[in-house]
Amino acid sequence: MKKHINYVIITLFIVFPITLIAQKKDSLFFAIDKYYTISPTIEHNFYKNLTYPEVVKNQKNQMAHTKTNGNIFFIGNGILLKGLKPKKILSLKDYIENRKFYHDGKYNKIVDPWKLKDSLTDKYEVFFVNGEEFIQPRILEYYSYYPLKDGDRSITNPIKDTLYFNLDNNYITQSEHDTDIYYLEDSGKSGDVTFLFRKMKLVKNIKYDKLLDVKKFIRSSRFYKYELKDFDLMNYLNNYVIYLVDKKEEEIEYIEVISSSAIE
Repeated sequence: MKKHINYVIITLFIVFPITLIAQKKDSLFFAIDKYYTISPTIEHNFYKNLTYPEVVKNQKNQMAHTKTNGNIFFIGNGILLKGLKPKKILSLKDYIENRKFYHDGKYNKIVDPWKLKDSLTDKYEVFFVNGEEFIQPRILEYYSYYPLKDGDRSITNPIKDTLYFNLDNNYITQSEHDTDIYYLEDSGKSGDVTFLFRKMKLVKNIKYDKLLDVKKFIRSSRFYKYELKDFDLMNYLNNYVIYLVDKKEEEIEYIEVISSSAIE
């Protein structure tokens, strides 16, 4: 009898498999901000037929209005909904322009796209309210205004946090052809782009709070899983001032570098 009951239970599992139901996401509704939420879905001729200087002029105008270091770009999914009744319509700028969404550090005010993905687009159903219409984005990304062109100059974000990495000669190697270029042991294994540090200048007598193990930092980051995502790491580290700390016997040398890449 017991064997018969077990057989019936097993049969039920085979005939009627358990279906896992995905948990429904909560919804957030955001107002359209002319300068902060930029979208060709709203303004169809946005940046159309503009010269590059005109695009830069528009960006500077947006920056003056938003008082932020970037804005949100989105494209709708092609379906305009009506009849939704949101309890509250939020300001997207107020929602994400805070320390929670910024890159780690004390000073940086650039939104981290990975935090935006984790804490907004992957977590909630997002709708933009345009009059009586509700637009659900299929693409929602943060764009930093930097680097910003000013004539022949390229202006980078003037306020950044600083990272100090130990110059681990087993993990970081100088290029045989250019001593101003440093490669990582993990550089260039995942595709056509190879991550590198490019030396800018030598600095002495810097006081720092924390020296990071460069290999541990990179391999424990979200940019490394079996292989290094070279391009993503470069974009991330471009939001920081970076020093390689070379502890020689006579003195400590601080090498200011920028993260860059080479195309194979």
